[in-house]
Amino acid sequence: MKRIIYLFLFPIVLLYFSGCAYQEYTLLDAYPNLYENPPASILILPPVNKSTAVEAKEYFACSLSEAIGSKGYYTFPVEAVFTVLRDEGLYDTEIYTPELLTNLYKYFQADAVLLTSIEKWDKTWFLTSGNLQIDAKYTLLSTTTGEKIWDFTSHTDVELTSSSDNLLVSMLESAIKTAVEDYFPNCLAANKETMNRGLPYGKHHPLFGTDTAYSIPPGKTVDIKINK
Repeated sequence: MKRIIYLFLFPIVLLYFSGCAYQEYTLLDAYPNLYENPPASILILPPVNKSTAVEAKEYFACSLSEAIGSKGYYTFPVEAVFTVLRDEGLYDTEIYTPELLTNLYKYFQADAVLLTSIEKWDKTWFLTSGNLQIDAKYTLLSTTTGEKIWDFTSHTDVELTSSSDNLLVSMLESAIKTAVEDYFPNCLAANKETMNRGLPYGKHHPLFGTDTAYSIPPGKTVDIKINK
């Protein structure tokens, strides 16, 4: 009798958990606070650079403005903002308290601030191919409530391969590419893809408010591949 009951219930239980596994996770589900009080302007703060690459911070920061602007948000000039923060001794600040956020709102009139963390920036080269890995985390905080209204993570893999069939030429070309590659376009491509996949449209975008049912990657994380 128990065996019959088990055989009867097993398909039902399996169907239930299968349905849960494939349930869509939408932007509205993930970021209700952002939709409730959508920011019109975003202040990009200096990234926290946890990598060993000193140049990563500047490349990454400069590419964020265009990526966010393309989603319909007003962003403040990065260099001007960073100059003010340096003068105020806040350039390397990693913790933003409600009081500090209030002061940033008073000074810049920004609706939200973007905190970013460069988790990895690794360049590798092996014979005929090179590689750049960029891992980053993004967080939006409201300057009026101090609440986190958006967060996302990206893993970017840039392949720096040679187009030559000659082994020696290919090795040389790959090594040069890895050494002198202009990393700004790679950062820009990675940040644009991150925003396209995870950041809702802003008030200045013609599609503002139409993306509530868009699905987002599991874990709010996107894997990005770039071939050069």
